[in-house]
Amino acid sequence: MTHIYLHGFGQRYDLPMSLALYLFAAAGVVVASFVVVVLFAGDQVGAKALRYPRRPLPFLVPVGRSSWPRLVGGLVGILALATVVITGLLGSADPTRNPAEYLTWIYFWAATVIVSGLVGNLWYLLNPWAAMYDAISRLKRLGPVWKLPDIGVWPAVAAYFLFACFELTSGVANRPWLVATLAIAYTVLTLAGMILFGRDNWLTHCEAFTVLFDIVGRFGPVEVERSDDGHIAMVYLRPWGVGLLKPGRSGWDRVIFVILMLSTLAFDGLIATPTWQNFNLQLEPIWLPMGQFGLVFVRTLGLVLVTAAFFLIFVAFMELVIYFGTRKVDLKATISAFVLTLVPIALVYNAAHNYTYVVVQSQGLIPLLNDPLAKGWHLWPAVAHVQPSFALAQASTVWYAQVVLIVLGHIIAVYLSHLRAGERFRTAQRVLLSQYPMLALMVMYTMTSLWILAQPTTNTT
Repeated sequence: MTHIYLHGFGQRYDLPMSLALYLFAAAGVVVASFVVVVLFAGDQVGAKALRYPRRPLPFLVPVGRSSWPRLVGGLVGILALATVVITGLLGSADPTRNPAEYLTWIYFWAATVIVSGLVGNLWYLLNPWAAMYDAISRLKRLGPVWKLPDIGVWPAVAAYFLFACFELTSGVANRPWLVATLAIAYTVLTLAGMILFGRDNWLTHCEAFTVLFDIVGRFGPVEVERSDDGHIAMVYLRPWGVGLLKPGRSGWDRVIFVILMLSTLAFDGLIATPTWQNFNLQLEPIWLPMGQFGLVFVRTLGLVLVTAAFFLIFVAFMELVIYFGTRKVDLKATISAFVLTLVPIALVYNAAHNYTYVVVQSQGLIPLLNDPLAKGWHLWPAVAHVQPSFALAQASTVWYAQVVLIVLGHIIAVYLSHLRAGERFRTAQRVLLSQYPMLALMVMYTMTSLWILAQPTTNTT
């Protein structure tokens, strides 16, 4: 069956030196960055640790207060969702010839997350369900019918996990009609939730993508400061990543959401390696009797186990961080604060993992504009024969880009973790001691990420 693949563009690249040397060299860079952070930020403790430079951009305030960005962004989001539904239901069953697959898995799931990390929360503008609700509320006043219980973001965690299962474990994410059907179902659910429980309450607690992009957007360089009445008071430009240090709500639900951001990406890379294929072969006596659901069961179990391993490892290292910090702190609040320092790792791994997916395969949508429903149309003959360019996706270029991204992300995570420790543990000595376990964790994440990316890829259909 044809599939839009995440891996395997271009020829296999043979590393100019052994993989072990790359892994230890990358780990060495992370360790060196830790030394630099200690030298230049070692005295930033208490409230001082969370201060960061920011430059006001007053010329953007009128733009932010205007309704046009939300109006245009919402229109783009609604058109994209409508395109997914229409082409998914009426277009080609071949996913490589159906715009629904490209828009869902490349432009939304990969590219929008990457760009939001670079510039800010684009989902705030593009969310089609929020735009639909706002349009309906202009015609008829909508108010919450019931009060949403105090459930944190557990519904968003569940929705995110189910979405990951659909993409990674179901084996049917390459069926356009199913993508379109689930898009309709999720639209109905989200609109009903906003109407029954209130727009913002539902989006910030139950809608997985709103929670995801809120976290991703905190990494971006654009910061919006609002007045007490909710209007934009000022727009600032800040260094990348520091927004993750801003105070936020604590809870195991939020911790697990961030862990899922990491574990799902790692599992996405893992299932395309020979290691996973060998694991499948070893479990054949278990899943073969289950018939067509056997592989789904094994993959779902694998995703759960990888997520559980990430969670337990992180909590174990955080126990060491608190122990060496030698200060009595609230465990849940401290882990909730530190887990956000892992977000740069998730973002750069997403960019590294999806590099060729976004740079090369995204171009496959262009010729489809000539005949989006595969009906023999000629809407844009000029683009009908456009071929993807591999100029930025040579194997060596991809590998070095991945190495740089992974190392850079972990360096940012080391820096943020050090500042967070300074805010929590109050003295330079305690901060330094507490960060040795985090350094070990970052080195482990760096080497694991690069090992997964360096593995030969296999057909995972």
